[in-house]
Amino acid sequence: MRVPAANSSVRAEPGEMPENGRSRRKRVPKTCDCCGPHGKPLAPGHQQVSKKRGRRKKEMLSHEEEEEVAAEEEVVSSTAAEEEEEVVTLEADAASEMDEAPSPKEKPELSQTERGRANGLENSDTKELSSSAAHNDLMKKPHTEPDAMETASPGLSASWDHHYCRALAEEHRSDSTEDTGQSAPLPPAEFTTEGIIECIHDFLEQFYGKYGSFTPLSETDVLDHLSKTFQSDLNDRMKLITKEVAKYRAGLACAPMHFFQVTYNKHTLTLDDLSTLDDQNWVNDQVINMYGELIMEATNHKVHFFNSFFYRQFVAKGYEGVRRWTKKVDLFSKSLLLIPLHLEIHWSLITVDVSKQSINFYDSQGILFKFAVDNILKYILAEAKEKKQAVFQKGWKMVVNRTIPQQKNDNDCGVFILEYCKCLAFMKPLLFTQEDMPRVRKRIYRELCERRLSDCLNQHKAT
Repeated sequence: MRVPAANSSVRAEPGEMPENGRSRRKRVPKTCDCCGPHGKPLAPGHQQVSKKRGRRKKEMLSHEEEEEVAAEEEVVSSTAAEEEEEVVTLEADAASEMDEAPSPKEKPELSQTERGRANGLENSDTKELSSSAAHNDLMKKPHTEPDAMETASPGLSASWDHHYCRALAEEHRSDSTEDTGQSAPLPPAEFTTEGIIECIHDFLEQFYGKYGSFTPLSETDVLDHLSKTFQSDLNDRMKLITKEVAKYRAGLACAPMHFFQVTYNKHTLTLDDLSTLDDQNWVNDQVINMYGELIMEATNHKVHFFNSFFYRQFVAKGYEGVRRWTKKVDLFSKSLLLIPLHLEIHWSLITVDVSKQSINFYDSQGILFKFAVDNILKYILAEAKEKKQAVFQKGWKMVVNRTIPQQKNDNDCGVFILEYCKCLAFMKPLLFTQEDMPRVRKRIYRELCERRLSDCLNQHKAT
């Protein structure tokens, strides 16, 4: 147990220990060669000093010694100009020796603050040094180097490894980049094998982010992009293109974009919905309904597309069950009505030509569902009565279209229905075949992701 001192106000003499065992000597913080006390960096642009300072072997200054040092500094600051000139000359010689410069003329000059910090004279009055004649003569010497910070001598290179100095250097470089306001331009792709591969990967990365998968991708897409980039025909590089595309797709197969979504009006498609357009999958209701929304928008709502659940609701609950579906829609002012039918595992299409008062049936397998046509006729008559359209309460006829493109498998009925709807909405002939289905699937996938129909807007505006 420690015994407290009798009188705590009594200061211990130099070299003595107080009764409580604690020394009252002032501790001097350690410094590094290029930074201030406690490792804190000095102001940006300070000059590092490569002189190695030896560790003081427990030399602590007492209170009385500190007063003597302060008195000596005051005497030094009040000396004559001749003594100041000698001090400056000695400091310049010492700095040139530490930097290992070939001659004093080739050594860049140090500022007043830097010279004081390099020699430990932080408490000296720099204003008095600048007023001396010797200092003015020294400042008039020619400079052989533009900036000491930009052109560092070999003796200072080791100081830049300090973590504070490295951070300051990086900050200085970033500030210079921000001041220009311009980022470093990317080098153009070289017309070499490595340049072509890099261009392929960049295109595939952008494509994958835009469409969520490589389902709508074809080899001609990559070839067209490369031809535009390099302004050259690259048909002879198709083997390389195919190889790189397959390698890139295999690398992303284990990391699908499950979060990918496409939203348009009140419709939302997930990656699972869009995947129904891949290969031989069956197209689901979400894809059918959103594509019908795009058709209505592209035709300025002159064509009305019924939701795929409309027919099912009408059959289950009658006209009262779907009466509100057209509360804000005047069906008899439209040029064409498109009604998709999902009958168990098969898709068919019924269209209503309002001006000709004809109900048309389209089926990609040549099947006729007459009861479906009769149900749509009942709905049209009930709607005409509800909207008080006496002209459309009679005179309707049924037309079955048999000379239309037919599917040759059991998987593409939904894709055929969407292609029927697009061609009929823009009054195009039905000239596609089963062989076109892979291409049509990719095109529909892109149109859904881009939220617009391709190759139709210009034609519609012209008509």
